[in-house]
Amino acid sequence: MKLLNLVKFILRRTHLSRIALIASLVFGFAYGMPAYSEQQGNRYLALKPYSLSYIADLSGMKIEVTHQLNFENGRYSLTVEAKNFLGTINEFASFEVPQHGDIMPIEYSKRQKTLMGSRSESQQFDWNDMTLSYTLKDQSGKIDLSPGQLDRISLNQQLRMDVSSGKEKFAYTVIRKGQLKQYQFRVLGRETVNTSNGSFNSLIVERLGNNASKKAKIWLATDWDFIILKMETFEKDAKKTLVLDQGQLNGNLILPLKNTTEI
Repeated sequence: MKLLNLVKFILRRTHLSRIALIASLVFGFAYGMPAYSEQQGNRYLALKPYSLSYIADLSGMKIEVTHQLNFENGRYSLTVEAKNFLGTINEFASFEVPQHGDIMPIEYSKRQKTLMGSRSESQQFDWNDMTLSYTLKDQSGKIDLSPGQLDRISLNQQLRMDVSSGKEKFAYTVIRKGQLKQYQFRVLGRETVNTSNGSFNSLIVERLGNNASKKAKIWLATDWDFIILKMETFEKDAKKTLVLDQGQLNGNLILPLKNTTEI
């Protein structure tokens, strides 16, 4: 019993639910408005299947994170998993990309199992009726949809597409727990980022917000369809990082730049 109480105390202190923020690479704040960009451009990135493995560090705790994007019968499916000895978080989303290029989510689900218990959330997008049905724990509800609204893990796919078109500022509306949350980003510049597998060319994207104590940066691989190479989030005195360990894009190994010094 003492051991179980100790583990529960660690869970409360480390906030395991925050693993989902790292795993899904989604951040939020919200006002029900469609996606937009201050710089217009023609989107040209066609999403390709990938399998990515990351190592996350959450206040000194190591977490294994995987992202899997598949395409079949005109629909994409995205699976995100984060796990360590304290528990597992699984997220799933399916979506379509019509000719106009903005992602149209179809469904989203999240399953979290830890020593503290289980939690779940699901969403069903009905674009014909322009409504979203959601279930959160034992509660369910329905809200109206607007064009451009996303779930929390299809967001990073829309961001990749928008960044590839040359846009520099973005805002998205994400539906989470039956509520609308707005996410804003801007491009900071380019940088060669180091990983345990070598160095990569990257474009740095920063999340914007009014809270100075919360900051986030994402490094996107410019040579590999803008997949996420690295992410850092800062909240008060806590720092969370996510770094690509290995992966494949459209069946090809994701390789670092040649003649670089590995760390």
